[in-house]
Amino acid sequence: MKTNPGKFFRLAGWKTGSGLFWLALVAWLWLLVSQPALTAAAVKPAYALVNCRLVTVSGPTIEKGTIVIRNGLIEAVGASQKIAIPADAEVIEAGGLTAYPGLISAHTNLFLEIKEPDQPQTAEDFMTAYTQPAAPQEFPELLIFREIKPKTKTVESWHRVGFTTVVVAPARGIFQGQSVILNLNSDQANRMVLKQPWALHINFTTERGLYPSSLMGTVAFIRQKFYDTQHYSLHLKKYLDSPRFLTRPEYDPFLEALVPFVVEKKPVVFQCNNQEDIKRALRLIDEFQLKAVLSGCNEAWRVTANLKTARIPLLVSLDFRPPATSLYNQQGEAARKKAEAELYPANAAILARENIPFALTSFGLSDTSLGKNLQAALKAGLSPEAALKALTIEPARILGLDQQLGTLEPGKMANLVLTRGDLFGEKTRVVKVLVDGILFNYEEKSQ
Repeated sequence: MKTNPGKFFRLAGWKTGSGLFWLALVAWLWLLVSQPALTAAAVKPAYALVNCRLVTVSGPTIEKGTIVIRNGLIEAVGASQKIAIPADAEVIEAGGLTAYPGLISAHTNLFLEIKEPDQPQTAEDFMTAYTQPAAPQEFPELLIFREIKPKTKTVESWHRVGFTTVVVAPARGIFQGQSVILNLNSDQANRMVLKQPWALHINFTTERGLYPSSLMGTVAFIRQKFYDTQHYSLHLKKYLDSPRFLTRPEYDPFLEALVPFVVEKKPVVFQCNNQEDIKRALRLIDEFQLKAVLSGCNEAWRVTANLKTARIPLLVSLDFRPPATSLYNQQGEAARKKAEAELYPANAAILARENIPFALTSFGLSDTSLGKNLQAALKAGLSPEAALKALTIEPARILGLDQQLGTLEPGKMANLVLTRGDLFGEKTRVVKVLVDGILFNYEEKSQ
């Protein structure tokens, strides 16, 4: 329907010869011109990736397939002869490339900065510095989203090893705070958020010179806070239901932050730095009936019987360094290096053999060391098929995003990577990445 602005303004009582009339007319024309541009910017382009090998994860591999992507979603996927290419789609010839769902790391500390003068240079140094206990040790209300500072260089470095989605978790203290799930689609934090917050993170650590200064004290501290939260929530509910003749509960921001996780059963992630941490976490989970996930878990192979009984989701780090409490660490450098090279890389393979579901994470690793460690896990017996599931559909399920991520299926987010060679091949290169349907091209940079 066409609109006559002159008629509109005359009906409104504006005289065509007045300055106000012409000012209003200019404003009207500006809106007409600018609005299509704003609308177009909000709609992502359509692509058709043709003649590529498709590893869908949810079904059989398609040797010569086509994927149609529109407005950030997968519109169609299948054998090339069965998929019609829309007239408005930009055709991308992908012959010789293999498409996979974008990888997911469900525990990282990406985009977090250290404010101390001596800035660590590697991810390992970063983890050592960032996981030092802070005072005070209680930060359950911390939303780590407010702390992140995404950078294009970091986003691109993780694209090149196949990752399109990450969980960024806090890493200080016992009650560390609440994580966020991000799509690596830009360096603009607001555009990246998939779920905010995702989970509360708890670490079995201690405080120097403060309570708790022992692991027994840490467990007692966590347990007491959980009981306090239950009592606080019950008292508050009674008061809100019928406040007469009841003392008003004193507001406690710490306990208030724990209510959604202890009472309402939102996810709690326990960082398990060794086999004893896994046992501690399982006891707390059972006692308080928590909806929980165990992360770290590079000694899960030592407690498979406990894990089979509990059936708690695992986020298994590919960091193979033996824990400080490990016997291998206490027997000297040679024993530690042997364990790091031979025993810990077999962790994931043992879990797969025992039919214990898990996701793999990059927690504690840089993008470069991650690739090397993944190769070590494969050589230690983990199958490429199990590794792919542990980096796609399994973390998607644990995160509650399996209807959006983890496989190449119509209706899911257009998060995928295209490689020259098999994804886990030692000489394979990621040449194209799509995140939320936004195309990143690394072919020239990788040659």
